[in-house]
This record gives sequence, C-alpha cells and structure tokens, in this order.
Amino acid sequence: MYDQEGIRIGLEADPSIRGNSQTGLNHHPIDLTPKDLTVLLESIQVSGYSGTIAGLLTKPEPVPLFTATELSVISEPLAVAFREAKPTERVFFSLPKPDVTYSEDRTVGALFYRGSYLHVVVTDHSSIIRTDTGGGDYKDLRDTKNMKLWVVGPAQAANIPDFEEPRWAHFERVHISLPLNDVLMRKAYRRGAAPNQERTDSSLQPPTTIPTDHSAPTTSSGELQQQIRGLSGMNQELRNRLDEQHQQMRQLQEQLDQLRREVPRSNANGQSHKSTPAP
Repeated sequence: MYDQEGIRIGLEADPSIRGNSQTGLNHHPIDLTPKDLTVLLESIQVSGYSGTIAGLLTKPEPVPLFTATELSVISEPLAVAFREAKPTERVFFSLPKPDVTYSEDRTVGALFYRGSYLHVVVTDHSSIIRTDTGGGDYKDLRDTKNMKLWVVGPAQAANIPDFEEPRWAHFERVHISLPLNDVLMRKAYRRGAAPNQERTDSSLQPPTTIPTDHSAPTTSSGELQQQIRGLSGMNQELRNRLDEQHQQMRQLQEQLDQLRREVPRSNANGQSHKSTPAP
C-alpha cells in the first residue's frame, strides 16, 4: 500500500481474530484523519533494553514511538489504510532507523480499532539496539528487548475489561490501548483552553462516519449513543456470564450433595463387611 524510502505501511490479517467469532472483529474501515492519528500516536512512548554493555548499565528512558518527522510522513498512509481495512485486518507499519545511512534496526508494529479502543502492537523499535545472536537467526521472536509502552498526558491508557481484551498473538506481548475518542477530546480541550487558540479547528473533532458538514452537537450526540450502545452490550454480556456462573454453582452444589449422600452409605457397607465373622 505504501513503500517508499524504506517505510512500509499496509494491511495484514489480524492474528488476534480467531475462528468464526463475530464478536471479536475490528471496527474497520474507519475514517481517521492524518491529524487524528498524529494526536493519538504522538502520545505513545517506548522504553526497552539495548543489547549492548551500555544497555546493562543505564536505566532505559522512554522515547517517542514515532518522531515528529516520521509522523508527518506516515499519518496520511495510515489514514488511507484504515479507510481500506477489513474487519479481519489490521494496519502494519515498518520504518527504518532515522538519520542513519544503514541499520538493521527498525520500528515495527501494527494498529487496529476495536470497540472504542485503538490498539497498538510493537514488535521492534529502532532506538533499541537488537541483541547480538552470535551468527544465528536475524531476530528471535521471543526477544522483545524488554520493551514497554507508555502514554504521556493529557492522554491516558485504556483499562480494558477482560471480555474486551484482544486475544493477543503468542509473541506479541508489547502492546497498549487508547480510548480513541477520549484521547482526541482531551487534546482538543487542552488546546481550546490555551490563550488565543481557535476552538473550532475541525481536525480536533473525534473521528466519525457522519459527513463533515454536520454540526458538532450532532456528532457528539451520535458518539454518546454509540457509547451507550456499547455499555449496554457490555452489561448484557456481564449478566450472561453471571447467569452461567450461577448455573455452574448450582451444578457443583448438586454434585456435592450427592457425594455427601454417598459417603454414609459407603461407610455403612464397609462396617457391615468388617462385622461378618470369617468362616
């Protein structure tokens, strides 16, 4: 989809979607503007262990997941990819190490939108030098460089309920999720509170499939309705889980009662055998 100057952006099958379940599909395609994606991704930082002596002696400091220059280049291709993605696909990215002529280290990962969250997966980052494999494979899939993802204010990382947590692929242990609309609105509020700052910048509006000529109140109302529907669905799923747990408890109680009834009979039979004299 995009392959220029070593930067690759495209679509791939989402490994967190398994089987024929319709409940875990991504909400793709989605209309996100380049500025929306810049606001979201500039709030993410990464830290990790560098496979050098210096990496052993220094505490890893978080750095931006993408530099400002990288975001200015990839935001448009990412927006195009999200508009073309299918519910079973995610958007992948692979960027070379900036400001060097050649390096094997790259920034690699993927993005997908599900529920109300933008999920970010990182499998490698160019700022963290890879461990020397001693002539073996180029990169061990299990080596995550002890990477961790962080979110800087005013954005906040999402606390996802267990039943909404994606079923992550085995070696994709470095990931973070953002409440998409919340992050965009926090950024808009912060900019709107600044002196001499326009409050009507359309790029600060949360993404929506409603045509852009609609007013902001209409957009906000639609988002609230979507959030209410999402909460209603979560409540219904929780109720269903509670009902299943109650049913399992009843079954366990019945089995326990049956065992209690069988134990006295077993003891009685054992005592009768002992009291019978030998011939």
